[in-house]
Amino acid sequence: MGQMLTAKQVAEVKGCSFQYVQKIVKDGKLRAVETVNNKNRKTYLIPLEALDEELQEKWYQMAAESPPEGMEPPEPEPAKAAVDEFTEDERREIDFWIGLVEQWQQYRMKPGVTCKAEVDKKFVMLCGLEYPDRDISIDILYRKQKAVKEDDLRGLTDKRGKWKKGTSTIDETVWQAFLYYYLDEAQHPISRCLEYTKMWAQEKRPELYAGIPSYSAFYRRLANEVPEGVKVLGREGHKAYNDRCAPYIRRIYEDIASNEWWIADNHTFDVIVKDKAGNEHRPYLTAFLDARSGIFTGFYITYNPCSEATLIALRKGILKYGIPENIYVDNGREFLTFDIGGLGHRKKKPKDSGEKFEPPGVFKRLGINMTNAIVRNAKAKIIERRFRDVKDDLSRLFETYTGGNVVEKPERLKHVLKKGQIYTDQEFEEYVEGALEWYFNMEPYNGAVDADRGKCKMDVFNEHLVKKRTASAEELNLMLMRSSRPQQVTRRGVHLDVGGGRIDFWNDDFVHLMLGKKVYFRYDPENLSEVRIYDLEDKYIMSVPADSTAVLSYNASKDDVKAAMAKTRRLEKIAREYKENAILADVDRVTAMELVLKQAERNKGNYKGKANPKMYEIQRAEEEPAFKRVVGGADLDVMNRNAARRQGGK
Repeated sequence: MGQMLTAKQVAEVKGCSFQYVQKIVKDGKLRAVETVNNKNRKTYLIPLEALDEELQEKWYQMAAESPPEGMEPPEPEPAKAAVDEFTEDERREIDFWIGLVEQWQQYRMKPGVTCKAEVDKKFVMLCGLEYPDRDISIDILYRKQKAVKEDDLRGLTDKRGKWKKGTSTIDETVWQAFLYYYLDEAQHPISRCLEYTKMWAQEKRPELYAGIPSYSAFYRRLANEVPEGVKVLGREGHKAYNDRCAPYIRRIYEDIASNEWWIADNHTFDVIVKDKAGNEHRPYLTAFLDARSGIFTGFYITYNPCSEATLIALRKGILKYGIPENIYVDNGREFLTFDIGGLGHRKKKPKDSGEKFEPPGVFKRLGINMTNAIVRNAKAKIIERRFRDVKDDLSRLFETYTGGNVVEKPERLKHVLKKGQIYTDQEFEEYVEGALEWYFNMEPYNGAVDADRGKCKMDVFNEHLVKKRTASAEELNLMLMRSSRPQQVTRRGVHLDVGGGRIDFWNDDFVHLMLGKKVYFRYDPENLSEVRIYDLEDKYIMSVPADSTAVLSYNASKDDVKAAMAKTRRLEKIAREYKENAILADVDRVTAMELVLKQAERNKGNYKGKANPKMYEIQRAEEEPAFKRVVGGADLDVMNRNAARRQGGK
């Protein structure tokens, strides 16, 4: 036999792909000899004379420049495989053949055996009866015996169908073109990517078109070779990759004390309730969660999540548990407000490049550091996972539960709404506040700290409360006031725009002393009878009343003024304290709602735990008027009358 070339060498001579050579051999367009390599894989050897004379000449030129061997170089003897390289099924198969070969040899060595060939036939027949699902023959027994003697574990496994495992008939260039279309955020289906790849091959590499395999080949290679993270990154983008595939930093909760970090967010209840007018709506929950223990510290049920709801929930939490050191919030407007936590990343640089005065926000006045979550970060806040518990363990208790989407929507809902069996705002608030305070906060701790697992969450909070910062209700009212932007004092003092109208705040002393100067004021949205005035160095000046008389001069009644002031209240008053012994009326059956509320009531009556912090810190709003009335000093009223007389007045 003359010079024989491998398919790879023929591909180099012809300047085509290895797969193309295999195809023309299979199609009978190129003469070749089929053989098997030392890996028991089918391969082809092509006689040199089967090529055109021009290609033969090219081969000899290539051989002169880099003398090749006539055939593929013999591959090195493969190293003996270790047992742990095999799967569990393969290890069982190895053990089976080792045991069977040993039985076969013992069967042949029995006394009185004269013809071992007959013994082998009888042994194979017995094996067929005992192992009907196994293919056992004399030839196979001899091959397995040889593998056992040579300690060749690979020879004891079934290689049928596995010789081409890990290989692909897809040309690498074609594969790269396919991935170009597949790893695109347009998320083309595999079938369309294959079509685009064929169109690309027709345009750029027509010689590869005939060798493009079927859809299943691309599907299998995607499943076997392309990591899931690469698929997500290419087809869904960086955020999806970071959220679902990228490693994350595990938060360490062991070193956190109670009240060191509170996490805040809003949640929409999947429950329909009705207001006093009978209008149906879905309430919201504004809540603060202690990161160490997982208890709800401050919460407020609202029907318009906003900054006032945040302050009410914060106030309730502070009065009961103390002032937190840090608050972790998202980037919503209810938190990033200039007079609460500051504008954060929303803050704009002044056009005149000067430093713009910002009144100190509520968090700053309380000594709280605010941290904002990374925008669009799915791993940001553990409170969102806690809200999932609220949905599953609380919202589902109500007959008017709506579900989070159309798929979750209960079929009974339309019948319940039709009958008008809808909870009122007051009923809903009572149920929810009781459940959060005395059911959810009393559940066993299941957080990240293994040492606290199984303890009551309130006990975990009390155990790890090292320092408690407190403030009186009066001091807290001062520190939780809203702030205005800086204003220049006019003859009408300062103003607050409300519901399309304007309320002025002034008195004689204030206008006389501060006319033309810039100030800002703090106010209570629930009581606009007066505001507290501060200079731009944040020093308290005085309290100034609303000028309701001036408002009346514009043909408005006192009731109109009250109505205008009421428009500033974007929330109802702070929710009433949870009523003692508030449970649903007794019914014939015990509903899930009753079970939760009764357990919450028992927890409230039985829980005797008490926080015992090592340190107390009192937070005060230390403010004194910048201008004090001096006894015996100038009387502004007398000064004004004298000035009027000098100008011809009385």
